Amino acid sequence: MNKKIKQSYLFILSVLLITIGCSNDDDAGSNIEVGLQDLEVTIDENPTDGQVIGTIGTDGSAGQGFSITSQTPSGALSIDPTSGEVTVDDASLFDFEANSTLTASVTAENAENTVTVTVNLNNVSEVSAQSLEVTMDENPVDGQSIGTLQTNGSASGFTITSQSPTGAMSINSGTGELTVADATLFDYESNPTLTATVSMEDAQNPVSVTVNLNDVLEITIQDFTVTVDENPNDGQVLGNIQANGNGTLSYSITAQSPMGAMAINTGTGELTVLDPNLFDFETNPVITADISVTDGTESISATATINLNDVDEVSATNTNLTIDENPSNGDVIGVLQSSGSNLTYTITFQNPAGAFNINQNTGELSVADETLFDFETNPNMLATISVSNGTQTVSANAFVALNDLNEIGEFKYGGVIFWIDPASNNSSGLVVSLNVQATNVPWGCLGIATGATGTAIGTGQTNTDIIMASSCASGSAAEIASNLNENGFDDWFLPSADELNELYSNVSIVGNAITSNGGDVISNSYWSSTEVDINDAIWWNINQGFNIPKDNDFLSVRAIRAFTDF
Repeated sequence: MNKKIKQSYLFILSVLLITIGCSNDDDAGSNIEVGLQDLEVTIDENPTDGQVIGTIGTDGSAGQGFSITSQTPSGALSIDPTSGEVTVDDASLFDFEANSTLTASVTAENAENTVTVTVNLNNVSEVSAQSLEVTMDENPVDGQSIGTLQTNGSASGFTITSQSPTGAMSINSGTGELTVADATLFDYESNPTLTATVSMEDAQNPVSVTVNLNDVLEITIQDFTVTVDENPNDGQVLGNIQANGNGTLSYSITAQSPMGAMAINTGTGELTVLDPNLFDFETNPVITADISVTDGTESISATATINLNDVDEVSATNTNLTIDENPSNGDVIGVLQSSGSNLTYTITFQNPAGAFNINQNTGELSVADETLFDFETNPNMLATISVSNGTQTVSANAFVALNDLNEIGEFKYGGVIFWIDPASNNSSGLVVSLNVQATNVPWGCLGIATGATGTAIGTGQTNTDIIMASSCASGSAAEIASNLNENGFDDWFLPSADELNELYSNVSIVGNAITSNGGDVISNSYWSSTEVDINDAIWWNINQGFNIPKDNDFLSVRAIRAFTDF
């Protein structure tokens, strides 16, 4: 073999060895597995997007193809697929209050394991506030606003952790507004400066509050209380309102109970009795007034309280009494309204004279002369009564009004009352006409049975209605009575037999009332509306009722009416 050919073989052999060696190296590299290491870090909450968290560690072999397979919360982290560097993907999720720990599972190509990334967050103070200093007048009112803390961030949970003096201020936990809790502590002379320390949720440091008070001209006043006997004199001095202040003070009553009881001297504050009648223990055992004092700039109020002693006294009040007319002697009328101990009662005047008696120990008024208790004569009566306890004497009037009762012989309801229904409580009855409507007339309806046979009291109207509905009513006694329109009433009717009997039972008093009112004398023969049969009807005279032929033309008609319905 020549030298040139030999060199060619050596070159080819070298290339083959190199190629085979390189091929073996590549195969060995593709089968190497990468070992990953867990990553745990702690950072402050609220980072920035892209901020580096850390890098996934390996066992020294080169890693590639890093990826996050899961994370909580989703979208919080991202990873560089080549270097394994973990960064913030969504900074808003790195909030300690929402997610104090964030986690992710990471893998890589040729990785022999999956690792965990754990990010622990530090809770960072996110809120701050400015100290508050204000100046205000002393003597504010409870609840008055002092000011509101100015904050950076979403502040809440405001709390006063300390203050001087204690209890002076309060704070709205939601808004940070400071208000006066105890106005008495905002006094320049005692506490010219008030301070407080306020803390907030999520704030690293508390803030201070300073309240500087302005010295204001002040007035002081004391509540006034006194006890006096009831029934003082007009103008009696009750006492002086005690007040102090700079300059000239002016006093006034702004309200009192009862109204008009007291007066006050505007220059001295002296309280006096204005209306003695209101200083009555039984009515007003305690009298009060609101007193205002001013120096022209500032005003202050106090309460005046007058406690009354109950004094043994005599009082009597005019009393209105009402009774029905026509009582009986000895009937109780009523009692005079009075008060006091060991009282005696005496009638000093009465009208009409002799009408009343009185029990000297009880004040009970009674009927002395029943004949005077007549509504038509004395509708209103009077007794003046003296009341004494042996030391004090007062007088009062008892006014007695009579109720007008319906009475037989009384001209009412268009005629004269001759019967009162005993079951009506004096509210219904019968009256007879003042006049005779006809004389010498027949009953009518001869030979015809009308059915008007009622005899009892209360059947006269029914009888009359039956006759008027019959075919023979024309010219009858019932028609004459029914057609009467007298003294404003047109509901007259022919009386039944018993109704006529009742008229004659009271003929004396009724007759006198009729004639005294200009009416016709009661005769002794009137038709009733009571039918006996087709030929006869009942008539009535001063003695008795008889069956009389319906064609008898010597009888009279006298109508009656009811002043209430039966």
